[in-house]
Amino acid sequence: MELSRRTPSAMNTPLMETSIPSQNLDSILNRSNPATSIYQKSINLLDKLACIDGFDVYITAMFDDTTRDSKASAPYLNPIQLLWDTFRQGTSLCVIYNALQPEEPLDTSLDESKNILRQRKDRVYRFVKACKENHIVKDEDLFTITELFKDDTNSFVKVLKTIEIVVDVLQSRGLLNTDALVEKPSARFAEAQLGPPQDNRERVVKEFVETERKYVQDLEQLQ
Repeated sequence: MELSRRTPSAMNTPLMETSIPSQNLDSILNRSNPATSIYQKSINLLDKLACIDGFDVYITAMFDDTTRDSKASAPYLNPIQLLWDTFRQGTSLCVIYNALQPEEPLDTSLDESKNILRQRKDRVYRFVKACKENHIVKDEDLFTITELFKDDTNSFVKVLKTIEIVVDVLQSRGLLNTDALVEKPSARFAEAQLGPPQDNRERVVKEFVETERKYVQDLEQLQ
């Protein structure tokens, strides 16, 4: 099922002040293509992650309300929130790294009898450490554990960049199993609109996405 494109609705003013980079008019006019929104990057990354052996279980679990950590257990209405929660599982990052077929794969299991959050953070640490030591991602492009577990969109942008780099390496090596992809998970968001936020983090994501859409539209008009 192919993802149908939606044209973001225009907004008169941003809902919040974000850290989207400001650029002078000359630099904007010199851009050959408008910036790709974080929303669209998340959509693209989600479909690529679904091509990694073993990662589909995380996506399926995140769409299953009964397995979510969210207090309200509401359905995901945007890929940013879904990816954010998925990466915080920790072991999901290890699955991504192991797809590189390293000599020493990372542990993707958790001991339910021990502190789960601590173990998740440990798996995140091992993922970042492995990417650094094996020169998969440059130091300046690596996110930190704090950034992943912080309810801040600036931090998520850093996390997204790191994962994109790793997935790009997988794609360049022909390690994405695209033939196994029956349905793109992004198709679930094809007609979805950002609904009322269920908590503070969803509110931040909603305001960030809507502000960014306006920013991208402004860039497109200046091309």
